[in-house]
Amino acid sequence: MRWPLRRLVRVTVLIAGLAALAGGVIALRSRSEPVSPPRRRSPTAATDVALAARLQRRTLEAGSPPAEAVPPAPAGETGPLPSSLAGTDVDGWLGVDDNGHLVVTPGARWFFDYFLSATGEEPPEEIRARIVAEIDRRLPAPGAREAIGLLDRYLAYRERVRTLQASGAADDLQQRLAQLRDIRTETFGDANAAALFGEEERVQALDIQRREVLRDETLAPEERERRLAELEQQLPAAVRQARSESMTLVQLREDEEHLRDAGASPEDVHALREQRFGAAAADRLDALDRERAEWQQRLDDYHSARQAIDNAAALPPDARARAVEALLAERFTPEERRRVEALDGLRAEGE
Repeated sequence: MRWPLRRLVRVTVLIAGLAALAGGVIALRSRSEPVSPPRRRSPTAATDVALAARLQRRTLEAGSPPAEAVPPAPAGETGPLPSSLAGTDVDGWLGVDDNGHLVVTPGARWFFDYFLSATGEEPPEEIRARIVAEIDRRLPAPGAREAIGLLDRYLAYRERVRTLQASGAADDLQQRLAQLRDIRTETFGDANAAALFGEEERVQALDIQRREVLRDETLAPEERERRLAELEQQLPAAVRQARSESMTLVQLREDEEHLRDAGASPEDVHALREQRFGAAAADRLDALDRERAEWQQRLDDYHSARQAIDNAAALPPDARARAVEALLAERFTPEERRRVEALDGLRAEGE
């Protein structure tokens, strides 16, 4: 059942957009789970001319990309892939119509974001050069030229969103969404902004309404449930299905906790997972538990070693800082290191 779980991640990004409004397109990543290769949505490749127009309708109506995966180009003029992208398939897709012109869909944005997720591992100009090379590899002219133009507008859009965040986005969620819509329309034009962000904005707007219904203390329980059900029905079908799947997973976690509290063994938990999702999915969930446990153990070992460095009174501050740097470089990859440093920042804020 790999597809539903990965589609859930893609649509959850839409649902999580309320939290992301202040940060725009800046990636939101879990700060408590192990790093894995970028597979946020089902990977795709859509350079077939005949498929492109259908892909656009399919994307806007159902948010359902095709299943074929395409890896990024091997090391060439743009150099080796950054470590976070090694061994992964390119996310999103690009397509052209029967005349060879670019078909703008959310898949183009996901395609750009796949490579932009390596920000920090290589300079921005190298990332752009890598994306341009991939565009040229996948699309004929004039679609390639149009895709490169869209890329440059997208990069400018990201900068405008960062500026908005730095200047202080509005506290009101509706106003924040309106600010983003204005930037998107000014950057891409009405049609392309709708193609790139329309479904996401619809989900965010409905979630804002849902929050308002939940906070309205004047509503009777029956009226609140009725309004929530109406809003749910207005969501795209793929989002409704993903939310249903996410609630199924939430319920599974709750049932697992009840089992463990009652003294159940790992075999009992596995049997519950197999009953709900089948043997293959149960095995994957078991593997994920092991991965998380291994990551947590690495974090615990790192924190113990760092505590020893912090407690070494004989070390001057600069030597202590160098020791921490060496510890991070020894224990974690560059991608993992950013995660650990973020976690350390959260720990410091909590203290």
